Amino acid sequence: MFIHAGVADRRMWRHQLTSVPEGFRFVSLDLRGHGATELAEENFTNHDDVLAVMDHLGIHEAVIVGCSMGGGTAIDLGLAAPSRVTALVLVGAGAPGADLDDYEPPQWAEILESYERGDFDRVAELDAEVWVVGYGREKDSVDPSVIAELIEMDRAILATEERRDELVVVIEPPRAERMGEIAMPVLIMVGENDLPDARQSADHLAATLSDGPAVVIPDAAHLPSLEQPRAFNQALFGFLGRFRYG
Repeated sequence: MFIHAGVADRRMWRHQLTSVPEGFRFVSLDLRGHGATELAEENFTNHDDVLAVMDHLGIHEAVIVGCSMGGGTAIDLGLAAPSRVTALVLVGAGAPGADLDDYEPPQWAEILESYERGDFDRVAELDAEVWVVGYGREKDSVDPSVIAELIEMDRAILATEERRDELVVVIEPPRAERMGEIAMPVLIMVGENDLPDARQSADHLAATLSDGPAVVIPDAAHLPSLEQPRAFNQALFGFLGRFRYG
């Protein structure tokens, strides 16, 4: 099960869903308010929605792959329904409860200003600088098609983002108090050019949850599955080789 980042939708996994290794079934979904899934006027949790999709498809147990916000949802699944989770793959995910250095992207002030005046086109452009161009490289060095794809996905989300944040319910007790409950195998991945706090989070998660270091995807920022699918798939499929489904 592939769960997308907060600035994206299920399309961020298109390179994975067209390269499924033998013995596996890959499924992605749009969380509420993303892609083709509308935001209904009711409270919800992302992890319950993922479980509902699994139930609908007759999937009892799965490896959960989550990027960023999707990584948080993957952790919630591991906490709320551990019998349904074979393993976790956390990509650019936050580390709940970790003491990390504060980092604010230089675009952040303009992002907030643009959002307040309803200029969602500009917000999406700036989000692409933060999450696709990332840290330590220039825009000209990034595939423009990936930037355009992120802008398209993100722009569709922004109009309902504030309402979505009001409706979504966080897991209780919170993740930060329960990370010690994660007992299934975990793979940590992060882009080489992701933000500094994301790199720190990856190292912390690897040290506390995984039996190996974080896999760093070269020349990629927050969405390595889109930027560097070959390197991403190599790491993911190598991990999946430990499991097989009928």
